[in-house]
Amino acid sequence: MAMESVLRRLEQRIDELVAAHQAAGAKIRELEAKVNELEQAASAGTRAAESVTTLEKQRDELLARLEKVLALVDGALAQQG
Repeated sequence: MAMESVLRRLEQRIDELVAAHQAAGAKIRELEAKVNELEQAASAGTRAAESVTTLEKQRDELLARLEKVLALVDGALAQQG
């Protein structure tokens, strides 16, 4: 009888370990999905930052061109007046 009791407890413990292993596997898959999601978000953020940098450079170039045009207009108006 004692042997049967030990075997039942062993079987129960094995079942608990299998359940814990399955839960850990599910958690790992969940975390891997979250990592992938965060990596995609980081990649999108990097692309957005690159776009912002490009747009800022274009803005600065346009500002410089507009300042030149305004200087020419101001010069022409000064000669007229």
